[in-house]
Order: sequence, then C-alpha cells, then structure tokens
Amino acid sequence: TTTVTPEAEASPPAPAALPEVLTFDVRADEEAPLRGRVTVHVQGLQDPYRLRLDGGAAQVFWLAPAGEEQTAEWTLSYTKPGSYTVALDVVDAEGFWVGTAAETTLTVQEEPTPEEEAPEAAEPPALSPGARIALEEIALFRTDRPAWLPFRYARPVWANARTYTTPGGNRVSRILVPGTYISIRGETLVGNTLWYRTAGNDWIPASSVVLVQPSDLRGVVLRREAAPPPEVRLLEEESAPPSGQVRRGVVTAYVLNVRARPGVRPDNPPIDRLYRGTEVTIYEEAPYNGEIWYRIGVNRWVHSGWVRVLGTVPRANTASPAAAEGMALPVGWIVAPVLNVRAQPGVRPDNPPIDQVRYKTVVPILEERVVQGARWYRIGEDRWVYGGWVGVARYKPRPSAIGPQERWVGVCLKEQTAVAYEGDEPVYAALVATGLPQTPTVQGIFRTWLRLKWGKMSGGQPGTADYYYLEDVTWTMYFYRGYALHAAYWHDAFGRPRSHGCVNMSPYDAWWIFNWSAQSGEHSPVVYVYWQ
Repeated sequence: TTTVTPEAEASPPAPAALPEVLTFDVRADEEAPLRGRVTVHVQGLQDPYRLRLDGGAAQVFWLAPAGEEQTAEWTLSYTKPGSYTVALDVVDAEGFWVGTAAETTLTVQEEPTPEEEAPEAAEPPALSPGARIALEEIALFRTDRPAWLPFRYARPVWANARTYTTPGGNRVSRILVPGTYISIRGETLVGNTLWYRTAGNDWIPASSVVLVQPSDLRGVVLRREAAPPPEVRLLEEESAPPSGQVRRGVVTAYVLNVRARPGVRPDNPPIDRLYRGTEVTIYEEAPYNGEIWYRIGVNRWVHSGWVRVLGTVPRANTASPAAAEGMALPVGWIVAPVLNVRAQPGVRPDNPPIDQVRYKTVVPILEERVVQGARWYRIGEDRWVYGGWVGVARYKPRPSAIGPQERWVGVCLKEQTAVAYEGDEPVYAALVATGLPQTPTVQGIFRTWLRLKWGKMSGGQPGTADYYYLEDVTWTMYFYRGYALHAAYWHDAFGRPRSHGCVNMSPYDAWWIFNWSAQSGEHSPVVYVYWQ
C-alpha cells in the first residue's frame, strides 16, 4: 500500500520577506535651486519585489534586486518651487503596489530675491467633528436633489471674495483666493439679500458667487444585471411630457441668464449664462407674473421671450447615454465640441460630411479602419468619424494579481476611459479625465485604501495657477496615497487629461462606481491604471 499525501496538505512556499529600508535621505540641493537629492540604502530586496521612487512632478525611478544590500542615489528636478511628497514604494513583479516603505516631504526653492513674499491666504475655520457630521448628514439626505448630487456648488465671482461668520454680518471668516470652489449647505435671506452657508460653516452673499452646473455625463451599463443601485433616483429631465416629445430651441439674446426657478426676483439670482446661438432642449414651460418660462435642465429656467422654438423631437433622441443598457465593448464618447460624420472613412472631396455628433455623445464602435495613417470608427451604417476625437472604452484582460471574483476598475490613460469589471466580465464604462502631463496619474495595480462619501481636497500654493481648494468632493475612492477615483463637479472636460493626478469622473459615474464597489468591502474596488 502506498500512502499519497494530498496536495491540499502540502505546505505552500513561504513568501519573500519585504525589504528593509536602512536609509532614506531626501534633501534639497544647496548648490542648485529647484533640485533635490535622494539616497536610499536598502537590505533584503529580492524577487518578486522592486522599489519605486516617486519624486512627484512625474519623476519615477526604479530599483531592482541586486544583492543583499543596495544603495541608490537619484537627482530630482522641478520647474517651480514648493513642497513635494517623495515616496519609496514596494511593488511586486506584476506591478501591484504592496505598500509604502518610506515617505517624506521635500521643499525646494528658487534663488532668493530681495522682493517681499506675498502673505499667505487665510485658512478656513476648523469645524468640530460633531458639527461637521451634523451638517453632512443634513446635506446627504436632502430629498430635493438627485442621490448622486447631494450638494450645490459655487465659485467666487471675483478674486479674494470674503466669507463671514454670520449671514449679513461684517466679521470676515476667510478670503477665497482663485481656485476655490465652495459647497452650499444652506441658505437664508437677510433683508433682500440671499446668503449661502458653506461647508466651512461660514456665510457668503449669493451675489459674490456664481453657481456651478456639474456635468450631466453618464456612463454606459454594459449588462442589465449591473443596473444602478436600487436607491437611484432619476434626474428631472427624464420625466417626459405626456406627448412623449420635447422641443428644441435656440437662444436669440446676446446673453441670457439661467435661473434655478421661473421669475426675476432677489431670491432667484442667475446661476449661469447662455449666449446667442446656443441650442437648448425645452422640457416644460411655466408661467410667472404673466410671462412664460422654459425649463432647459434640472433647476435651469430661462425666459421664453429670448428663445426661438425650432420644433419637436422624439424623446428618444435626447435620452441620456445611461439609457443605452446592454451595449457591448468597445464603446466610445465624442470628445470634440462637434465632430463630422462621413459616409466613408477619410477626408476627401467625394466624401463630404453628412451629419454631426456633439461632445459626450455615446457611440458604438462597430468597426475600425486606418486611412492615410489616421484611425476612423464606424458608429452606424455608412457613418464614420475620425478616431482622434473619440475616447474608446475597450476590454482589458484581468491581471493575475486581481482575483476572478473581485470588482475592479481599469483606467486607460490613452483613451481617457474607465471600465468596471466583476472578475472577467465588464459591467460599466465611463469617460474620465486623468492627470495632466506635469501631474500624471500613477500607473499600476492598487487596492482602495480609503472610501469617503465627501471631503475637502486642496493642493498647490495660494496665489499660483496650480492652487485648488475644493469643498465636498463626493464619492471618493483613494487607491494610492492621494490618488483617487472621485467626482469632479467643477469642470465638464472629460475625455482629456485635466487633473492633478486623480481620476476625475462625472458625479453620476463616480456615484455609480462608489455604490457598486461598496458591495465588496472597504478595500474595493481594485484599480488598474495602464496606458493602453
């Protein structure tokens, strides 16, 4: 009789020990401004691990195993003064981020000048945890707003606008420098003046800000079983008139104010402006003081006297891309303001434009063809568009580092698209905006380490072009240090790099991913960032 030991009882090989960092010396170069030097002495670096030094400003260096002890030196160069985070990360052979071995802040300066430095902007007042939680709970569960957009937002009309400790008061709380966006947590009237309460629990006159209209972009559900979570509430535009049709119109005024409700009155200030020639969709009309107002969006009304009605269109022509459930990859979005459609691929006299598609229109990618070095996509029968102005979401095979049942998001930097997967099956695709060339999105495979329904984001130096201070950024999933998937309410420029390194998504798409991934726990989703 032969005794066979079951494989299940065999001891698996012990994983390699993580390397030990003996020295991590990061310092400014005293002889050269805007430069830094890093010295690393490490022990026990062995396969399958490597070390990655991220010096900020798109500077990445690698150290591979080469002996029991290793020493490496690198020089960092920057284009502007400031403080930069320098981190030494442990990465496995498949590119999966294992952890941060060391991290510090490097401050570099230009050559000193006799000019006096500008004073720093005032910091916003701190909120006690109890007050902050109370405010957040009130804002999150407001019933008059879509689930994915719990807050209203605004930006200052002019530089150095001031907030006050009380509505109608004269005690300044803070000064809002350019790059600041505030969240509106409440409002009140003092006399005939409307005041907004911010996330900082201070107040600002409505006349000092302009309301921000977040993007209405939505991704594509790739299978019906992965429809949005049950708590989804439809946007107001999706309530079609009884006839099943809406009207189109064009603005005839040189400048036309958009208001949150019908009527011109102190408690209903302009929230946006439209210019002559802008086409709008008219969802309904309502009278106010004997005049007709048109609703052209969620809480967006304009006076009918300055809109010329062009006619009616079937409701299906204005449906949100989210209605395109069941579409298969590849799928694309138009990222040009207007893109010509031609009967055949290529630009030539016998192939003139036959139609146009506008920014954010979702299109199926039915066929690809290269003509004279340019890529073209067929989006319908005898309908071709130039591929340089289309962001395409394609299938990406699951890396072995991601489990067959895990929920993960693949972010393609080249196409500026993201696809959510359950194991090997794609369930949702979206158009995104990743890091600019000087602040690129880090590539690799990461697990979410922090999930926040909302929170403040800030960076850069006040008074500089790269400064930003953003209140109540929603649906945030941090996957590596300060890099995150999150909603971006302050711009509608998806499909092109735009961020300081994070993956910007529309409020709806970030909300969808946040709720979908929550079903797999606090470290979901896995995020895989790649170029192509």
